[in-house]
Amino acid sequence: MQKDKDLRLRLTVVDLLKELKNSFTYKELAKIFNIQESLLCRYVNGSTIPSEVHAKEILDKLKSRDFLVKFLLNKIIIHDDGYIDTSRLLFYPNLLKILIEMYYYRFFENKEITKIATVAVNGIPFATLTAEALAKPLIIIKKHKDSMFIDYIDESLKEADGVITSIFLRKDYISKNDKILLIDDVIRSGKTITTATKLIRKSGADIVGVLVIASVGNEWSKHINGVPIKPLFVL
Repeated sequence: MQKDKDLRLRLTVVDLLKELKNSFTYKELAKIFNIQESLLCRYVNGSTIPSEVHAKEILDKLKSRDFLVKFLLNKIIIHDDGYIDTSRLLFYPNLLKILIEMYYYRFFENKEITKIATVAVNGIPFATLTAEALAKPLIIIKKHKDSMFIDYIDESLKEADGVITSIFLRKDYISKNDKILLIDDVIRSGKTITTATKLIRKSGADIVGVLVIASVGNEWSKHINGVPIKPLFVL
């Protein structure tokens, strides 16, 4: 089992290096990890895999919070119309998964979590990465019903333009014994997360906390009561 675990670690580090190679030259990577360029090249090209020692050294440096935050923060684009574009983060799924794991273990490790939840649609890829990283089931809250033959729990959501819509969660996907970690991509006003929190509590389940990719301003903090919200990036 230990040999399998060590091999998975070494292969994971190869995937991480491949992602970094999209943004750094071998010379830059060599400086970051203090490893010869030629050896890094062989790792990235797949002609050899890192030793256990090298793999652990590379992973330890990548797990430097400052390195990951700075690197991934630069991938978030704020457009002139105010749109926060987090989609480029998904070009680096393994690096992002490490950061998500770090924040989870830092803020929520001592709390039991049974499921990951998100509101469709922008949060889905990030929630999927989180569910995979933590090995937990994923449930998706939608703005429509998939079938009239399925029972749902619903909650009203007031959109930015004042229009009232609803969000829906399948009753058979959640129970009163569940401990939910909610994931979202961007939080501004906090309305969507507040409504999703009400929906989850209406099911009888407990919401442990919220992990968001990016937060904008502090307006959202005025509307969130009793639920810890941890953003990976503060814009």
